[in-house]
Amino acid sequence: MTKDVSTSPPAFWDKVAEHVAAQVTPALKLAPRARRPIITYLRNLEGIARRECVSRQTVQIIASGRHILGDRADIGPADGPFSRT
Repeated sequence: MTKDVSTSPPAFWDKVAEHVAAQVTPALKLAPRARRPIITYLRNLEGIARRECVSRQTVQIIASGRHILGDRADIGPADGPFSRT
């Protein structure tokens, strides 16, 4: 289902859209409560992306996946490079 991406190579970030879609698409069929683990995973992934990835688009893709699943939480450091994403 999910994997640890805290030390993912740059190639992982190049395919993040496919990875997020693979997490979000099946979760849309689940009840909101059952989506929580995936939302938590995407929150963590977004935090890592904000620290390690150089692409604003990557952060936006992950945030969009969370929002599609119903998560409206703000993620990431307020003073980070993508703090206004």
